[in-house]
Amino acid sequence: MLLIRKVNNQYKQERINALICVVWFIMKKQHKVMKILLATIVIIVLVIVLTSNVGYYLMCKMAISKIESLNMPDGITVYGQTKAEASDIYWVHMSAEKVIICDGGPEYVQKYLEENNSDLALMNIDVEYFTGMTDMCMYDFDALSDEERDRILDDDSDRYVRIVYEHKYFWLPVSWYYMNPIS
Repeated sequence: MLLIRKVNNQYKQERINALICVVWFIMKKQHKVMKILLATIVIIVLVIVLTSNVGYYLMCKMAISKIESLNMPDGITVYGQTKAEASDIYWVHMSAEKVIICDGGPEYVQKYLEENNSDLALMNIDVEYFTGMTDMCMYDFDALSDEERDRILDDDSDRYVRIVYEHKYFWLPVSWYYMNPIS
Protein backbone atom coordinates (compact mmCIF):
# COMPACT_ATOMS: atom_id res chain seq x y z
CA MET A 1 0.00 0.00 0.00
CA LEU A 2 2.84 2.34 0.84
CA LEU A 3 4.42 1.59 -2.52
CA ILE A 4 1.16 2.42 -4.33
CA ARG A 5 0.93 5.77 -2.49
CA LYS A 6 4.52 6.54 -3.40
CA VAL A 7 3.83 5.75 -7.06
CA ASN A 8 0.65 7.86 -6.97
CA ASN A 9 2.57 10.77 -5.42
CA GLN A 10 5.24 10.48 -8.10
CA TYR A 11 2.53 10.33 -10.75
CA LYS A 12 0.87 13.44 -9.27
CA GLN A 13 4.22 15.22 -9.09
CA GLU A 14 4.93 14.37 -12.73
CA ARG A 15 1.49 15.65 -13.72
CA ILE A 16 2.09 18.86 -11.76
CA ASN A 17 5.52 19.25 -13.39
CA ALA A 18 3.97 18.66 -16.81
CA LEU A 19 1.27 21.22 -16.05
CA ILE A 20 3.91 23.73 -14.91
CA CYS A 21 5.85 23.14 -18.14
CA VAL A 22 2.72 23.70 -20.23
CA VAL A 23 1.85 26.90 -18.34
CA TRP A 24 5.43 28.13 -18.64
CA PHE A 25 5.42 27.36 -22.38
CA ILE A 26 2.14 29.26 -22.85
CA MET A 27 3.43 32.21 -20.81
CA LYS A 28 6.64 32.21 -22.84
CA LYS A 29 4.60 32.39 -26.03
CA GLN A 30 2.46 35.15 -24.53
CA HIS A 31 5.64 37.01 -23.57
CA LYS A 32 6.75 36.92 -27.22
CA VAL A 33 3.30 38.06 -28.29
CA MET A 34 3.45 40.90 -25.75
CA LYS A 35 6.88 41.96 -27.07
CA ILE A 36 5.58 41.95 -30.64
CA LEU A 37 2.47 43.87 -29.60
CA LEU A 38 4.55 46.44 -27.72
CA ALA A 39 6.92 46.88 -30.69
CA THR A 40 3.93 47.35 -33.01
CA ILE A 41 2.41 49.97 -30.72
CA VAL A 42 5.74 51.84 -30.53
CA ILE A 43 6.04 51.84 -34.34
CA ILE A 44 2.47 53.10 -34.74
CA VAL A 45 3.05 55.89 -32.21
CA LEU A 46 6.30 56.91 -33.95
CA VAL A 47 4.57 57.02 -37.33
CA ILE A 48 1.76 59.16 -35.91
CA VAL A 49 4.21 61.53 -34.21
CA LEU A 50 6.49 61.85 -37.24
CA THR A 51 3.63 62.45 -39.67
CA SER A 52 1.74 64.86 -37.49
CA ASN A 53 2.15 68.43 -36.43
CA VAL A 54 4.05 67.16 -33.38
CA GLY A 55 6.82 65.72 -35.56
CA TYR A 56 7.02 68.93 -37.56
CA TYR A 57 7.13 70.99 -34.36
CA LEU A 58 9.88 68.82 -32.82
CA MET A 59 12.07 69.00 -35.95
CA CYS A 60 11.63 72.79 -36.11
CA LYS A 61 12.53 73.15 -32.43
CA MET A 62 15.64 71.02 -33.01
CA ALA A 63 16.71 73.28 -35.89
CA ILE A 64 16.09 76.40 -33.80
CA SER A 65 18.15 74.97 -30.95
CA LYS A 66 21.07 74.37 -33.36
CA ILE A 67 21.24 78.13 -34.02
CA GLU A 68 20.37 79.26 -30.50
CA SER A 69 23.11 77.07 -28.98
CA LEU A 70 25.87 78.83 -30.95
CA ASN A 71 28.25 81.08 -29.05
CA MET A 72 27.52 84.50 -30.61
CA PRO A 73 29.65 87.66 -30.57
CA ASP A 74 29.05 90.23 -27.85
CA GLY A 75 27.15 93.39 -28.71
CA ILE A 76 24.76 91.91 -31.26
CA THR A 77 21.09 92.77 -31.59
CA VAL A 78 18.63 90.10 -32.69
CA TYR A 79 16.29 91.15 -35.49
CA GLY A 80 12.96 89.34 -35.16
CA GLN A 81 12.84 85.76 -33.88
CA THR A 82 14.66 82.62 -34.91
CA LYS A 83 12.35 80.77 -37.31
CA ALA A 84 12.37 77.25 -38.69
CA GLU A 85 10.41 75.26 -41.24
CA ALA A 86 10.54 72.03 -43.18
CA SER A 87 10.39 72.47 -46.92
CA ASP A 88 10.33 70.36 -50.04
CA ILE A 89 11.41 73.16 -52.39
CA TYR A 90 14.18 71.61 -54.53
CA TRP A 91 14.76 68.89 -51.89
CA VAL A 92 13.33 67.87 -48.54
CA HIS A 93 15.17 69.86 -45.91
CA MET A 94 14.85 71.58 -42.57
CA SER A 95 15.96 75.17 -42.38
CA ALA A 96 16.15 77.68 -39.57
CA GLU A 97 17.37 81.21 -39.67
CA LYS A 98 18.24 83.98 -37.29
CA VAL A 99 18.95 87.56 -38.31
CA ILE A 100 21.29 89.58 -36.14
CA ILE A 101 22.63 93.12 -36.32
CA CYS A 102 26.40 93.19 -35.85
CA ASP A 103 28.77 96.05 -36.65
CA GLY A 104 31.43 93.63 -37.96
CA GLY A 105 29.24 92.19 -40.71
CA PRO A 106 29.02 88.59 -41.92
CA GLU A 107 32.79 88.10 -42.21
CA TYR A 108 33.33 89.01 -38.56
CA VAL A 109 30.42 86.83 -37.41
CA GLN A 110 31.68 83.89 -39.50
CA LYS A 111 35.20 84.22 -38.07
CA TYR A 112 33.87 84.55 -34.51
CA LEU A 113 31.62 81.49 -34.88
CA GLU A 114 34.48 79.39 -36.28
CA GLU A 115 36.80 80.38 -33.42
CA ASN A 116 34.29 79.98 -30.57
CA ASN A 117 32.19 76.94 -31.60
CA SER A 118 33.04 73.34 -32.35
CA ASP A 119 32.97 71.86 -35.84
CA LEU A 120 30.00 69.74 -34.78
CA ALA A 121 28.05 72.83 -33.68
CA LEU A 122 28.82 74.54 -37.00
CA MET A 123 27.66 71.63 -39.18
CA ASN A 124 25.09 72.87 -41.73
CA ILE A 125 25.43 76.49 -40.51
CA ASP A 126 25.94 79.30 -43.04
CA VAL A 127 26.47 83.01 -42.45
CA GLU A 128 25.39 85.43 -45.18
CA TYR A 129 24.23 88.96 -45.89
CA PHE A 130 20.62 89.64 -45.00
CA THR A 131 19.93 91.59 -48.17
CA GLY A 132 21.24 88.82 -50.43
CA MET A 133 18.98 87.31 -53.05
CA THR A 134 17.41 84.02 -52.06
CA ASP A 135 14.09 82.32 -52.66
CA MET A 136 14.38 80.03 -49.67
CA CYS A 137 14.47 82.28 -46.64
CA MET A 138 11.87 83.10 -44.02
CA TYR A 139 13.13 86.65 -43.49
CA ASP A 140 13.07 87.58 -47.17
CA PHE A 141 14.38 91.12 -47.58
CA ASP A 142 12.31 91.68 -50.73
CA ALA A 143 9.13 90.59 -48.93
CA LEU A 144 9.50 93.21 -46.19
CA SER A 145 7.42 96.36 -46.23
CA ASP A 146 8.87 99.40 -48.01
CA GLU A 147 9.35 101.21 -44.70
CA GLU A 148 11.24 98.28 -43.17
CA ARG A 149 13.49 97.91 -46.22
CA ASP A 150 14.26 101.63 -46.23
CA ARG A 151 15.06 101.53 -42.51
CA ILE A 152 17.47 98.62 -42.99
CA LEU A 153 19.17 100.26 -45.98
CA ASP A 154 19.49 103.57 -44.11
CA ASP A 155 20.88 101.70 -41.08
CA ASP A 156 23.70 100.16 -43.19
CA SER A 157 22.38 96.84 -44.45
CA ASP A 158 25.86 95.26 -44.21
CA ARG A 159 25.36 95.09 -40.43
CA TYR A 160 22.38 92.72 -40.86
CA VAL A 161 23.59 89.13 -40.88
CA ARG A 162 21.52 86.03 -41.62
CA ILE A 163 22.62 82.83 -39.82
CA VAL A 164 21.08 79.83 -41.56
CA TYR A 165 20.89 76.18 -40.50
CA GLU A 166 19.93 73.93 -43.37
CA HIS A 167 19.94 70.14 -43.31
CA LYS A 168 18.78 67.76 -46.04
CA TYR A 169 16.62 64.83 -44.99
CA PHE A 170 15.24 61.74 -46.66
CA TRP A 171 11.79 62.55 -45.29
CA LEU A 172 10.11 65.25 -43.20
CA PRO A 173 6.58 66.54 -42.79
CA VAL A 174 6.88 69.26 -45.42
CA SER A 175 5.86 72.90 -45.36
CA TRP A 176 3.09 72.67 -47.96
CA TYR A 177 1.21 70.57 -45.44
CA TYR A 178 2.02 72.67 -42.37
CA MET A 179 2.29 76.13 -43.89
CA ASN A 180 3.58 78.29 -41.04
CA PRO A 181 7.19 78.42 -39.83
CA ILE A 182 7.77 77.75 -36.13
CA SER A 183 9.33 80.50 -34.02
